[in-house]
Amino acid sequence: MNLVYFQAARFVCFVLPHPDARYCLRLAARNSDSEKNKPPRLRSPSLNSLHRLALSGNPNSGKSTLFNELTGLQQKTGNLPGVTVEKKSGQFSYKKKRFQIIDIPGIYSLHARSADELVATSLILDNSREAAELFIFVADATQLRKSLFLFLQMQEAGCELILALNMFDLAEKRGLMIDLDLLSRELGVPVIPISASKKTGITELQDCISSYALQTPVPKQVVHTKAETFYTRIDTVLEKVQKWEAGKIYERSGDKWDRYLLHPVWGYLSFFLILFVIFQSVFFLAELPRQWIESGFLILGTWLGTLLPQGPINGLLVNGVLPGLSGVLMFLPQIGFLFLFLILLEDSGYMVRATLLMDKVMRKAGLNGRSVIPMISGVACAIPAILATRTIAQPRDRLITMFVIPFVSCSARLPVFVLLVSLILPNERFLGVFNYPGLALTGLYLLGFSAAFGTAWLMNRGMKKQTQDLFLMEIPEYRLPHWPVVLRQIGSRCMSFITEAGKIILGVSILLWALSNYGPADFHSGGAQTQTPLEESFAGIGGKAIEPLIAPLGYDWKIGIAIVSSFVAREVFVGSISTLYHIDNPDDHDSIIQILGREDGISGATAVSLVFFYLFALQCVSTMVVMKKETGGWKWPLIQFFFMGTVAYLSALIAYQLLS
Repeated sequence: MNLVYFQAARFVCFVLPHPDARYCLRLAARNSDSEKNKPPRLRSPSLNSLHRLALSGNPNSGKSTLFNELTGLQQKTGNLPGVTVEKKSGQFSYKKKRFQIIDIPGIYSLHARSADELVATSLILDNSREAAELFIFVADATQLRKSLFLFLQMQEAGCELILALNMFDLAEKRGLMIDLDLLSRELGVPVIPISASKKTGITELQDCISSYALQTPVPKQVVHTKAETFYTRIDTVLEKVQKWEAGKIYERSGDKWDRYLLHPVWGYLSFFLILFVIFQSVFFLAELPRQWIESGFLILGTWLGTLLPQGPINGLLVNGVLPGLSGVLMFLPQIGFLFLFLILLEDSGYMVRATLLMDKVMRKAGLNGRSVIPMISGVACAIPAILATRTIAQPRDRLITMFVIPFVSCSARLPVFVLLVSLILPNERFLGVFNYPGLALTGLYLLGFSAAFGTAWLMNRGMKKQTQDLFLMEIPEYRLPHWPVVLRQIGSRCMSFITEAGKIILGVSILLWALSNYGPADFHSGGAQTQTPLEESFAGIGGKAIEPLIAPLGYDWKIGIAIVSSFVAREVFVGSISTLYHIDNPDDHDSIIQILGREDGISGATAVSLVFFYLFALQCVSTMVVMKKETGGWKWPLIQFFFMGTVAYLSALIAYQLLS
């Protein structure tokens, strides 16, 4: 088989236009000579079989960009087997071969220091039948010395490798010349220059992957070689293959910006200004699309109401399902723009700088900059933010960070905030530039961060201190966003929100409609009663039962029902309150904001109280489940739930009593 493959590789080299194909031939010859006396390794059973690949490399090396280019839309996100860490996997086809590829989280070494690094290392050293047959190692061509350390570790462990030199165009621009042919001979693997962001070299990489002898995974072993040995070899290799263009001096383009963005004064002002602009834009840019979605649901509800005959089906769709879905989906534009800004901050390289900037602030609470990225990512969702704390090595610091992340306002709170702020403040402009709802939303997010910081400070005082974790972070260069990838990520996240939240909202809306339209009297009337008043329904009875507990906060029994239903997911509050008020006013075709803004709706004091309640309450059962998995029991999730619930209740109580 080796001889057959060797002859096939020779033929491919003469057919392929790119000279880098000869790397595959050289590797084939090396494998053919070295394996003559070894037992044959099984080839893949057929050309139509699914070959397993994996992307590996350091953080910020461009792995995710290359992954998106290779897989396009044929990718999915799921949990790794047995753990709660997310993985990205996808598929692509090339020259009648199908490949499955996994994007392994970026690491610097196979010697893991945190839980997240341990997962990535276990994927690389996996010896199961489902392990990757071939690793595409993505290295930053401008920083080869740093990248080759992990590469040599993986090579010694027994991984089959292709070296993809990303940002090769940037290296040439800096005046760095790399002898690719010599580097391939020194390392004994194919070396393909690429630029994932500019889509150059992708075809050549696919050619090399396709012509590679994909086989069953070889057994891998733990690496015990000292770091000094690896770096000695790296320096020897780089001295041969790297040269700098004479007289060319390179200066990082981001240095002049970092003088201001990392400044002890201007840096913090810039950070808060960026947050301010984001939330101003969330209201300003999303207002018109929100109105379109809202109007579309109102027209659809009116049309269905006249089309369907009067009865349970009509009531369920018009007064149950549609108000529940429209109450959340009408705020999808705000969520989409929030994701857009978060992706831009991350892809441009500013998020890392914000982390470094906030390191000094976090240390005052006993944490370090590693806690900043999970907390900022909590603006999107608390669940992946909690999983992101696996990069924190100290168990104490990780526990504190996980505990305070739910104080950061996530995207699920955004529909609730937008609805309530719209009831409190007019959509007018301050000084002709800034809209009042945007100012309020900025203040709410800053208040959430302040609550997280204050809680971390209290926990740091009460928990035994450990050795301070050294915080090292690589600062990447500023990069322009790759818009196809950005739009793809926004679409993926918005679709995930629609599918995940939509299923919950649909189920809750149907259940809430049934509980709101039927009561104990229906079981005693023998079907004679045609319409059960909302207050006498099962939902009304339940709401009346908890009303004494929530009345001091300014909430009636209908708001109580919405709060209880939103424990499944915070955004359900908007759908539930919309469903309840439409059931109570079946002939009213106004929007939920117009209905709640009336005298018999929600008062300003009650709306403010609700804002404070949802700002601090842990109304998310999924977050509690993830906390249970990450902490190994229900102790900390329950402490977290009751602590945040107490803070939410007291702050809502004080706000309502002062304003009323």
